[in-house]
Amino acid sequence: MILSPQSQLLERNIALFDEGQWAFINPSDAYFLDGIKSQDVTVIHQYFDIFSECVRVIPSVSFDSRDITRTGFEVTQKVGNHTHIFAPFLALEKSHSDVMIFLPKAKTHFQMLLRMAASMVGQNGRIHVVGENKGGIKSAAKLMQQYGPTQKVDSARHCSLITVIVEEPHLAFEPDAWLDMNTYHVEGTAWQVASIPGVFSYKELDAGTELLLEKLSTSLSGEILDFACGAGVIASYIMLKYPHLKLHLTDVSALAVYCSAITLAENGLSATLYAADGLHGFTQKVQHIVTNPPFHTGIKTDYTITKRFISDAKASLSRGGTMQMVANRFLPYPGLLAEHFQTVYTTAQTSQFSVYQAAL
Repeated sequence: MILSPQSQLLERNIALFDEGQWAFINPSDAYFLDGIKSQDVTVIHQYFDIFSECVRVIPSVSFDSRDITRTGFEVTQKVGNHTHIFAPFLALEKSHSDVMIFLPKAKTHFQMLLRMAASMVGQNGRIHVVGENKGGIKSAAKLMQQYGPTQKVDSARHCSLITVIVEEPHLAFEPDAWLDMNTYHVEGTAWQVASIPGVFSYKELDAGTELLLEKLSTSLSGEILDFACGAGVIASYIMLKYPHLKLHLTDVSALAVYCSAITLAENGLSATLYAADGLHGFTQKVQHIVTNPPFHTGIKTDYTITKRFISDAKASLSRGGTMQMVANRFLPYPGLLAEHFQTVYTTAQTSQFSVYQAAL
């Protein structure tokens, strides 16, 4: 059991949690909370991997996209004194005295979490932020100043802990204030895509995804998986272009699952969505996988997500199944694909991206 640097810093300040009604947003690991088992705390997870580790019983959660509305969704699991909630957001008012935010990668994502936390603690409540110094904690402290006076509580393990006391009351968090709709155009198809901070390619069509869709195989059939679906760009495009196909969408992020559901609804589409850590818990067999997989964990380049996905993909594909994947050219994926698939082709390439097609 190795605590993240952020959790190690909080462990140094464990007495901080002896008083007050605490909520934690996006803890960076599942183990720090073991140190405060006796306290009643609420833990809000926007990422399914840590949620699953914390509750230790749920490999995946599936949703009918039509059941997810703009007000979001919640999956709640009680573990001892801790209430774990997997959700894109919570619209609570004055529910807690203190909220601890683990600093996310994107500035707009942090701004959204700050606003949500401000409504949760209310006037004179406290918001705390812990993050790596290289991850933008200094600029985060400046953003916190709009809510009140800030204080640097501690600094260690190349991380800092900042606190702000909220000076003004704030109404309940409104997701619609952060949700954007954008029209994308690819190969003569125009469609609406939802966008919210914290989801890949916020407010714009990623150039890699665009290349993948432009070079998409026309021989798709049966059931298809959009792995790491983000805002549902790939799945919604395929469903509009090929209405006879059945799509499944997976992502580790509650915000992505939420965004994908809104994207599908805006285009008159529906599909099954899965919150899962990689392909763990995804038991469907599909004929094709189409994906633009992630290669970052937080601010760090991390190939392990895609390495694990490539090795697990074989079990999700039916006989003769294929995978179409776009990735940055510098990533070492052709060799990895060749280890698990019989044939691997580069079907398109630009100065930045490569599109691969692999077949069993």
